[in-house]
Amino acid sequence: MADFEIRAKDGLARLGRFTTKHGTVKTPLLMPVVHPGKSAISPRMLVDEFGFQMVITNSYIIKSHERFRNKALSEGVHALLDFDGPIMTDSGTFQMYFHGLAEEEINPVEIVEFQRDIGSDIGTILDVFSDPTVRKSKVEEDVQKSLERAKISIGRQGEMLLAGTVQGGMYTDLREKAAKALGAMEFDVHPIGGVVPFMERYRYADIVKIILASKKHLPPERPVHLFGCGHPMLFAQATLLGCDFFDSASYAKFAESGRMLLPTGTVHLDELTELPCDCPICSSMTADELKNEGKDERELKLMKHNLYVSSSEMRRVRQAIVEGNLFELAAYRARGHPTLYQALQVMSEEYQQLEYDDPIGKTSAIFYTGPETTKRPEITRFHSRVLSRYPYTHTNTILIVSDSGLRPFFDTSEIIIKEVRKRQARDIVLLFATPMGVVPWELEHVHPAQQCLFPEKLDSETLSMVSERTKAVLESMKYQRGILFKRDVSIDVALNFLVDEYSFDTILVASEVVNQLPPLSNEDSWTKRKLRALLTYQWGSRAGNIASLDNLEVVLSKSTGKIRHCKKDDEILFTVVPTTGLLTPTYQGGVELLGVGLEDTYKVIIDTDVSEFVASGKSALAKFVKTASTGLRAGEEVLVLDEEQQLLGVGRAQINGREMTRFKRGVAVQIRHSRQR
Repeated sequence: MADFEIRAKDGLARLGRFTTKHGTVKTPLLMPVVHPGKSAISPRMLVDEFGFQMVITNSYIIKSHERFRNKALSEGVHALLDFDGPIMTDSGTFQMYFHGLAEEEINPVEIVEFQRDIGSDIGTILDVFSDPTVRKSKVEEDVQKSLERAKISIGRQGEMLLAGTVQGGMYTDLREKAAKALGAMEFDVHPIGGVVPFMERYRYADIVKIILASKKHLPPERPVHLFGCGHPMLFAQATLLGCDFFDSASYAKFAESGRMLLPTGTVHLDELTELPCDCPICSSMTADELKNEGKDERELKLMKHNLYVSSSEMRRVRQAIVEGNLFELAAYRARGHPTLYQALQVMSEEYQQLEYDDPIGKTSAIFYTGPETTKRPEITRFHSRVLSRYPYTHTNTILIVSDSGLRPFFDTSEIIIKEVRKRQARDIVLLFATPMGVVPWELEHVHPAQQCLFPEKLDSETLSMVSERTKAVLESMKYQRGILFKRDVSIDVALNFLVDEYSFDTILVASEVVNQLPPLSNEDSWTKRKLRALLTYQWGSRAGNIASLDNLEVVLSKSTGKIRHCKKDDEILFTVVPTTGLLTPTYQGGVELLGVGLEDTYKVIIDTDVSEFVASGKSALAKFVKTASTGLRAGEEVLVLDEEQQLLGVGRAQINGREMTRFKRGVAVQIRHSRQR
């Protein structure tokens, strides 16, 4: 089985390590297509000069030409290509489609065995390519034939890793059917095939639907390869959707027609007066000099430009995953073509699928890129958790303050916050209406509540989303009176419905707001109120009961006044992480969470045989996980227990619960505090 592990996540994107017989590579990655007989740039140059890690070549072409076939069989495909790194081979499916070859031209079993015999690191089954223009019944036949070929290919690969391709044309139900069936078979990689015609027709929205339909049912521990996707403007969005491998012959094909690839689109050399980037080609000559080169030399330099740009963009994508801002990069790239922006809109509507895989506890700021920003996974998750977990849903008065979100709430609403602190939650609840939605005052520091940077003037879709989310929060609460404090910001427009539909009183002056607040009451402590909200937001209502424990002390920062620690009997239970606003438990904090009946969602059970390693502070590895909830998100603070339910340690989940039970390599939980440390 494939040796794949995840090091970081963002949306459905995975920064990973994939190990083959000829080395370990970082994903996501781009494999340049190498022709065994006429590649102007050698595989060695692709690695040494351009930074690629892996190449792909075509086994059908090798098998069809005696001089290639004999050398590959006698010395191996690595000798044929003069390359000692990982090589993937295709089976000839696209050639059969593109050239209209007879079905008997390639035997599906023989081509897999041939790839095995020439020493491919990853071989590919001979699936059936469906043209987007054919009727659905024909695509169904093609899918069934592909699945039959997949079944007879299993077991023929020897030690070679085998790729099972998902087909199904434009029909998402057929893609799901194919993915389910292939996922139940012993494959190592899953290409998504049949997308080249969609790319050629700029049907990027269909590609988004195809990828998401396939990803739903593919085993998470197997890399996904988007076959034929070689344009750099697609890398960010396709990676965000969960694609790990890409291949490209575009660098050569576009160069042959005088075109230059860019992360934002394609330009033709003949139309340029200046070269468009700072790659070694563009920075060493002028546009006129490049145009005046001989045909072969010009094509070679255009190829090199295309490779430099493609390699650079893939590195940029990997870095964006680490920083947690791949969504922004995808949004910027989508502006390069109207149909690519349409694809971004389609992706944004599927925010629930993205949210499940997106890690909790990010620290990066969220920059507005357009209406799609409000549908980012971090923001949609915050809103859904407020709806389902905010503990103060019964109150006398709700005060909604309009806020642009550009400065900390305490800076813009100091007078109001100080007065609300003096009152109990049953008397008043303070909510800030911001461009990202509603932020309860108690959760003001939780990411991304005050890490979102929106413009002062907002688009109509964002304003509509604010109205929708504000209504949803109000419908989840019971209250007697509503007050709206409007402050002449663009968000005010989204809140006009409160007066007519919810009978809110509108106030324009802060001092008047204070005069309208309920009378002072004997509140235990605003810090306990805030602590309960944090506990509930992270781990559910049972965890919130910790805020009522005897001898509990909340320690504040002397410089900022924010919560720093939560102690019991002078022992720290929880620490607030300043960059996320979330709680991290100590080992004793984990004991308290167990004591209040923490939900199973936040418990990871590991093999008792390795319990002492975790108890000593070592990471809990995925291959030893016995049980993990499918509801567990990456980034959550979790408890790690042995099979006898003994607490071994507490830490941060590196992958989600589904991945923990599927992966056989990599860290499941990074232990922060353990029983022995």
